[in-house]
Amino acid sequence: MYSASELNAAQIQAVEAGDSPQLILAGAGSGKTRTIVHRIGHLISKRGFAPHRILTVTFTNKAAAELKSRLTGLIGDDGGGVVSGTFHAISLRFLRRYAGHLDFPRSFQVIDADDQKALVKRLLKSRNIDSEKLHPGYLISWIEHCKHEGLGADEAPAQIWNNIDLRELYVAYQDELRRLERMDFSDLLLNVVRLMRDFPDVASLIRSQFDHVLVDEYQDTNPVQHQWLLLLCQEHRNLTVVGDDDQAIYGWRGADVRHILDFERVWPNAGIHRLEENYRSFENILKLANAVIQANPHRHEKALRTTRGDGKVPDWIVCNDEYDEARRIVGVLKQRRAHGVGWQDMAVLYRSNRQSLPFEAVLREQDIPYQVIGGVGFFSRMEIKDALAYWALLHRCADSLQLLRICNTPKRGIGAKGQEAISRMLADSDLSAAGWLDQVAEGRGEGPAKKLEPLAQLISEQRSTAMSCADLGLGDLLESCGYVEALQARGEIEAVSRMENIRTLQDFIETSMGEGLQVADFMDQAALLQSGEEQDVDEAVSLMSLHRAKGLEFDTVIIAGVEDGLLPHQRSLDEGETGLHEERRLLYVGITRARDYLLLTSARMRRAFGDMVYPIPSRFISRLGDDVLRREASVSQPQQEASYSTQVQSGRRVRHPSFGEGVILSMEGAGDAARVTVRFQQAGTKRLMLKYAALEEI
Repeated sequence: MYSASELNAAQIQAVEAGDSPQLILAGAGSGKTRTIVHRIGHLISKRGFAPHRILTVTFTNKAAAELKSRLTGLIGDDGGGVVSGTFHAISLRFLRRYAGHLDFPRSFQVIDADDQKALVKRLLKSRNIDSEKLHPGYLISWIEHCKHEGLGADEAPAQIWNNIDLRELYVAYQDELRRLERMDFSDLLLNVVRLMRDFPDVASLIRSQFDHVLVDEYQDTNPVQHQWLLLLCQEHRNLTVVGDDDQAIYGWRGADVRHILDFERVWPNAGIHRLEENYRSFENILKLANAVIQANPHRHEKALRTTRGDGKVPDWIVCNDEYDEARRIVGVLKQRRAHGVGWQDMAVLYRSNRQSLPFEAVLREQDIPYQVIGGVGFFSRMEIKDALAYWALLHRCADSLQLLRICNTPKRGIGAKGQEAISRMLADSDLSAAGWLDQVAEGRGEGPAKKLEPLAQLISEQRSTAMSCADLGLGDLLESCGYVEALQARGEIEAVSRMENIRTLQDFIETSMGEGLQVADFMDQAALLQSGEEQDVDEAVSLMSLHRAKGLEFDTVIIAGVEDGLLPHQRSLDEGETGLHEERRLLYVGITRARDYLLLTSARMRRAFGDMVYPIPSRFISRLGDDVLRREASVSQPQQEASYSTQVQSGRRVRHPSFGEGVILSMEGAGDAARVTVRFQQAGTKRLMLKYAALEEI
């Protein structure tokens, strides 16, 4: 049962606080779960509350299971009967009893993700809305966003996408769910709020079930969860919330940090408890974390302090480019390994998933096991596999599976049976995929193959210019065939992320071709990076986004790309102060994942979306003192290389054999790796390998 000897002074104060609202500000690594569990134990053993009248609410099933396990260890009897679960699980429990008030049977079902997607597809099909004009996933995401804001179909704002009324579709979606006697996961919370708001008798019955409510990760609550808690606890006011506004990093998915910042205003006379003793990291790591986060103006004041010792001052190195960055980071990982740190206790964190490619390539090159956490490896991502299938066909090194992969992507009216027929025709022809497609381009395709004729002709036409493009024609082909347009239908957030990955692939192709790699060799390398052979995931370096790292810890943490444009991300820079504050919290979360060793890296130049950019160090660290962040000896910033030919200079008018007349905008690199950017009158702006461009000065 509850024992004060296992707690520090601040934890004891939080655990033994009386009734009324309590805010426990639990800094990173400060023992928040231990504090929650002991507060529950105190309420039972010292205050006399019945276990089944205590409710603990978490965000994930994993957190709920961990809490129950800890409670069982403290008070036994499978958690003593304390009610614990996620917001969704507790909501379902309420609705099983009271759904009739909302005209749902108590036996209603919760629709799963597959059935939800199928329902939305049927809804769009019944209105003749093509998925490439409005992707089902985007509509589902928008409806979910409305529900997170507490907005039902009748309350949702007007939203037009590609001349399609999303609010009308939201209404139709809800009508269909009701007809099927189903709710989706977001409905569970929204409908409990409606029960407590619109049916006072039901609200009283629900509230009467619990004397105390405790909530974990309170900084991550969205508006409907916030309203859920307000309505549940408004009478007894015995609400204990645990969280850290400095780790509020999910604003992009609806979480509102103001809920924890305004707790004292919403709940007057609330008790405030600060847990600032950190059991995870060395003092010098915490000094850096404190220095970074103190620049945020709107936060609860607190400063982490260690229980372990000083340790090493975190390092910051500035690399030449992203591949130099990857190689230097891998060098550090090998040093840590030599000092006895296991691969599984090291992590490389980054702001954007597109940053993973150089690390995957170098780790594979040096036979170091790794795993991409919370996602898939770069070359296993849908859009990358699609793009490489197109590119392989363009360069005549595709197989039948790659042709079948893209024959109806984007849609060309070739269904499953059509793809089976194409597969048989290709096998019977005894030709390569590209050779068979050449015949289709000449008008010799039959049946479903006839629908591939426009694509086959497009590929045939673009082969004449592909070798002169820096990415060997990938970008032009994806634009011309409609693939990029199809991605846009998935909605802004998903489309931007997938297009970032494609542009990173273009950059990687340029780099590889500049190093003399052939297309077939590149495809072999991509296949190796895609495969997981010889990867021991029990003993592997973790690669993951900073968002994914929250809640984890490692002996060694490396945060890559700490520079303006990546961290803070350009989208956040465009948003202004609110976005910058969340980005700073994201860096703080990354820093506090490290126990013993922390390294931050930046690059002097970086390939970004077909251009060479020269980023500046992140504003979050650029002015910090050497006492909190040890800088490598400064090296002067390299300048963009001048053109090596007096005949190829910015402003010169040139003619290309396929693209026609244009004006040179810029030049970079030298020798065989030289690239030139030209704005053509008819073809638009192209980035070309000078070696193959065959430009003629006018």
